[in-house]
Amino acid sequence: MRLDRIDKQESVMVDVISCMSHPELNDTSLTCCTVDVSEAGMKVATAMAIPVATRLGLRLDFASHLYRLEGEVRWAKDDDRHYVGLHIDGSSADIVAWTRMFELDL
Repeated sequence: MRLDRIDKQESVMVDVISCMSHPELNDTSLTCCTVDVSEAGMKVATAMAIPVATRLGLRLDFASHLYRLEGEVRWAKDDDRHYVGLHIDGSSADIVAWTRMFELDL
């Protein structure tokens, strides 16, 4: 498996599935933007802070293919914007199509 990160700025719809530390965020939906992507994860810029260990549902529309993925926030950083590092769940609905995309080098 290649773990190369590829710079890619695309809109991503994010749904908070489960946030134990801030349950008021559960069922929140927002539009974010990818910064970079890889087979196993992605860096995402967000308009609000999302705590580490939060489970997210992701909908990404890349090159006329819709990817439905789930992931967990592994790290969060606040600079001029909020950034989170997501680890993609290997049992996500479109994980096979997602990983194939990297075989084609985006």
